[in-house]
Amino acid sequence: MRTLITGGTLIDGLGSAPRDGLVVGLEGGRINAVAELGQFGSDWSGEGVRLIDATGQTVMPGLINMHDHLAMRDLIGNPIWVVEAGVVELTLNAVRNSLTALRRGWTTIRDLGAPFGIGLKTRDLIAAGRMPGPRVVACGAPIVVTGGHGWPICLEADGPDAVRQAARQQLKDGADYVKVMASGDPHAMPGYEQTIPEMSLAEIRAAFEEAQLRGKPTATHCMGTEALANVLEAGVDMISHGFYLNDELAERMARQGASLDPTLSSYGIQTINPKRQRGEQWIADHQVLLQPMREAFDAALRAGVRIVVGTDTGGFFAEELALMREYGMAPMATLVAATLNAAEAMKMGDRLGSIEEGKIADIVILGSDPLADPYAIEDVVYVIKEGVVLRPDEIVLGDKEFLAAAR
Repeated sequence: MRTLITGGTLIDGLGSAPRDGLVVGLEGGRINAVAELGQFGSDWSGEGVRLIDATGQTVMPGLINMHDHLAMRDLIGNPIWVVEAGVVELTLNAVRNSLTALRRGWTTIRDLGAPFGIGLKTRDLIAAGRMPGPRVVACGAPIVVTGGHGWPICLEADGPDAVRQAARQQLKDGADYVKVMASGDPHAMPGYEQTIPEMSLAEIRAAFEEAQLRGKPTATHCMGTEALANVLEAGVDMISHGFYLNDELAERMARQGASLDPTLSSYGIQTINPKRQRGEQWIADHQVLLQPMREAFDAALRAGVRIVVGTDTGGFFAEELALMREYGMAPMATLVAATLNAAEAMKMGDRLGSIEEGKIADIVILGSDPLADPYAIEDVVYVIKEGVVLRPDEIVLGDKEFLAAAR
């Protein structure tokens, strides 16, 4: 079926000014054309063409969440909760969160780690049409030193040879990229705090060499300055957090084309929306990061680092955009970060991230203007993934479009 989206204000994801009066034509899961209505021929009318009147609404590319953990969203606290939850609860969490993600207009997510192969299996089920959800790009189990940050969801390995073997295992399991835990975190074991490198440069290089050999991107959980220098030296593609990034390292990131998902809302949610904060202990654990986080974001902006949007397990998309704006990023730039920047960071910019002829038809239609208010990103009227048009309340297990796709 062909689809025509008319009447809306178009934000194309390229950073261009919003445009009215354009029609977006979809066919075969792709964007067929973006043009004035009169430029569409007579075969774009009548039966077999679905018309969506988006008058008073915003039409923009599907959102890309560059830092999620489908199996673990909302399970916040000491990493031991993953062990206590077990495979059944975590699998149910992944299913529920896949549905929720698509309802929110997230047409693609990058799953940055899950135990038991849950992230990889969720990716495959969605891709096969057996359940609704966003397109998932997954690493499987990240690589960490024994007892390091996030060890319950990771492959533990010590020394370059063991890390190399773990990277090969990630790739054997079907990982879309290789991720290492290069530094600690406020929730890490004593001795593995956020400013302390967990992996040596030699260990990081061993993992990244395996990814690079197979043409796969590389990613890292990384906070401290020394660890940031190590991952950049090893040729990292995507850095999560980067809270102690300085001007010198930010400039190096920009030169090397590495991207940053700063996860501002996951660690600073209480500063922008106390109603969504994660409790007094969460605030206390992360208070120490608020100032470095802001300074690092400033450094990334000054250097021109490619910044993307990621919520992590405890953040929210709207608050992430709101904090980026509060920290000095232009409103339109935050929307590019949530779309085209993300696609380019994953080396998928040729097919995702903007509303252009020939690209995959991933689109979200909002009831209000996200440039005027970042919380408009939650006002989802339609989600379109690969040309399939759904209202949020239609995204349920057993949805007929997805069952048909599975057959």
